[in-house]
Amino acid sequence: MAIDPEDAASALSDLERVELRTRELVRYSFAAPYHLIWGVLVAFGYLAEYHRPEWGWAIWSAVLFGGVFGGVVFRLWRSRTTGRPADYRFLWAQIAVVAFGALWTGLFTDATPRQLNALWPSFFMFWMVIFGIFFGRFYAILGLGVTALTAIGYQWAGGLFLPWMAVVAGGALIASGLYLRRIGLNQ
Repeated sequence: MAIDPEDAASALSDLERVELRTRELVRYSFAAPYHLIWGVLVAFGYLAEYHRPEWGWAIWSAVLFGGVFGGVVFRLWRSRTTGRPADYRFLWAQIAVVAFGALWTGLFTDATPRQLNALWPSFFMFWMVIFGIFFGRFYAILGLGVTALTAIGYQWAGGLFLPWMAVVAGGALIASGLYLRRIGLNQ
C-alpha cells in the first residue's frame, strides 16, 4: 500500500505539531515548581514589607536568596529523581538577571521604595515576556498581565500598593504554577 506525498507531508506535519506541544508541556511542568516557590516568596516579601517597611532591604534580600536557593534544591532533587544531570544554565540566567536588576537599583539612588516595588516585578515580567516568545505564549500573557496590573496598582492602589502587589505578583505566580502543574506533563 503506497502513501501519496500529500498524505506523508500531512502526517509529518501532524507529528511535528505533537512534538512541539509535548516540548511545551514538559517545559510547563518543569517551570511549575519555580513559579510556586517564587510566588510564595514574593507574596511574603510584599506583605512583610507592608508591615515592616524599614526592613525592606533585608526582606527582599532574603526573598531573592530564598528563591535562588529553592531553585538549586529543586534542580538537585529533580536530577536525582530523573537520573539526568542537572542543567544549571537557568540558574545562572536567574542570577544574571538579579545581578543586572541589583546594579540598576543601586544606580537609582533617588528612586523611592514604591518605585522600586513597581520596577522589580516589571523587570522580571519583561523577561517572562521574552521567555514566552520562545517557549509558549502563556509566559508572555502572564508577563504582560502582571505588568499591566502593576502599573494600575502603582497609579491607584495608594497605601495598599504592597498588598496589591502581593496578590498581583505573588498570586499570579502561585496561580500560574498551579496551572502549569495541572496542564504540564508529569515527568
